[in-house]
Amino acid sequence: MTTATSTATPTTTPAGPRPRLDAVAVRLVEIADELGLEALGRTIQADTRRRLDDDIVRALVLGEIKQGKSTLINALLGRDALPMGVTPTTGATVVVRASDVQGTFLIAPDGTRVHIDKDEFTRRAKGPAEGTAPSPGQLELGVDDAALPRGLELVDTPGINDIAAYRAAISRGELPRADILVLVLDATQLLNRTELAFLRDALAAVGGLQDSGARLLLVVNRIDLVGEDDRPKLREYLARELAALAGTQRTGETLETFETDARGALRDPSANVHGVVEVRRLRERLFALAQARGEILPARVRASLQRHATLLSHNAAIGAHAMRLEVDALRREIRTVEREWAELELDMTELRATMAAARERLLAASDDRLAQFRGNLQTSTVAMIGTASLRMLASHLPGALHDAFLAFAQQEGERLREGLDELTRTAIHTHSEQVRRRLLHATLRFGFRGPSIYLDPPSIVLEAGLVAIGLVGTAVMYFGNLVAGMLMTIAGPLATVLLREQSLRDARTRARAELPTALDRTSAALQEAVLKVVDGHVAALDEHLVLANTALGEQLLGVLRQAQTELDIDDAPATPEIVASRRTKAQQHLNDLEVELHVLRSELERVVV
Repeated sequence: MTTATSTATPTTTPAGPRPRLDAVAVRLVEIADELGLEALGRTIQADTRRRLDDDIVRALVLGEIKQGKSTLINALLGRDALPMGVTPTTGATVVVRASDVQGTFLIAPDGTRVHIDKDEFTRRAKGPAEGTAPSPGQLELGVDDAALPRGLELVDTPGINDIAAYRAAISRGELPRADILVLVLDATQLLNRTELAFLRDALAAVGGLQDSGARLLLVVNRIDLVGEDDRPKLREYLARELAALAGTQRTGETLETFETDARGALRDPSANVHGVVEVRRLRERLFALAQARGEILPARVRASLQRHATLLSHNAAIGAHAMRLEVDALRREIRTVEREWAELELDMTELRATMAAARERLLAASDDRLAQFRGNLQTSTVAMIGTASLRMLASHLPGALHDAFLAFAQQEGERLREGLDELTRTAIHTHSEQVRRRLLHATLRFGFRGPSIYLDPPSIVLEAGLVAIGLVGTAVMYFGNLVAGMLMTIAGPLATVLLREQSLRDARTRARAELPTALDRTSAALQEAVLKVVDGHVAALDEHLVLANTALGEQLLGVLRQAQTELDIDDAPATPEIVASRRTKAQQHLNDLEVELHVLRSELERVVV
């Protein structure tokens, strides 16, 4: 992959998926740098290089603690390569790949590869002691080509439910970089809520299983502990629980499931028992996916770049909002975020509970306001119908009702915006009860943008044409009756008076009858619009949290510091006019970046891989 200094855009790239994908990646790296997100830019660059240039498929092995992930990897490799034990033994991410130089290594943050002995490797793999920070760098195990093909790397991750929260954070941080998800489950305690929630995050992070190139392999380990008669029920339960989550209900596909006995396979790799045979079948499947990497990797690059473009767009929106702060307020907010994010871990389960509760409160409050507005409007409209003229009923009532709903919708949109801003601030800032208490008075609205909040109610059903049709029917019927019983010369003046009175009474009766239905239908439409806005924003916020994950605080600070740089260059005093000019220019640039990122996402959708 080229460096991040090119100015190429997707519209000028050569034909073919790889050059176009590379060009989009280059531009995303540039945008990340412009937003102050250099680390994110390096990640985009490294992942694109691995997939497009190095041609390596990454299989991420996930699961709760003590599900046998490390044992399974050892069984796939055919030897005791990773530490195993009755207590949690993986507290750091370990990458296993084929290498000309076999052994155990530490990859420093700058990419330097240093050989370490097996004891040091084991110690680091188990993670730091409780209360201490993890060591920088990544562990790597180099194996020969017989154990693992050159185009495949296995990544052993910490348990997702480990009491040490940073372990789950490390696992989550690896998710967007995966090409193959290998979820290891325990056959004796299948699919708890933590596993379901984590799998949902994993699928979201890789862009789903449709058109993203990602693969999901389910490994039901310790199958030897489940009797043969009970296994069909286990398979049925697994298929039912995961079909909707994995999207197989829509496509008619079946989940790739392997019922393994990793320990048995490690003891006797050639044994002809179900669990060991399944380990060999899993190994063959992984090798086959490595052979198919020419098909998988371009699709993975496209999906990964789409996700990164979305993440950058969210951050650009946050930056544009931060630009509206005064310089001193921005500095205070940066200090607050630095302090509060110093030792936080991302707990998506807690965040989702917080967001779900906030969603229910927002919708309930909106429903109450709408019900009160509808009741007041019906009362006042019924009173007006009793005194209104025919012209008023036919010409002005529908428009007045529509205007009333439109004014309410505009006010409700503003109330929802404020509520969703508060929800966003809470979600981004809050990851524990202790932090929540400390952040009660935080002031920055981060400006996260979900779907646009614009509620335009449909036209009121009680339209002038409906009233007119009713009046025409009444007029014809009544005039006909008069012709049958009176001379025209006598009936003419009388009919005019009676017709006017009867038409007005009918119009009022019709208006009163139609009003409740019209208000109900319009209120329901407005309710549906509110639900769509709130759910769209919550879904977009959830997506942002999943994509940013462990880097959320770092990215937030990066964007805020970049905003400070734009507004207060070198901390030198500036006149209000200069600051205002910088603010306007920077905001326009960020808005332009959002538009460009939208164009880049559309461009990626058209890339054929």
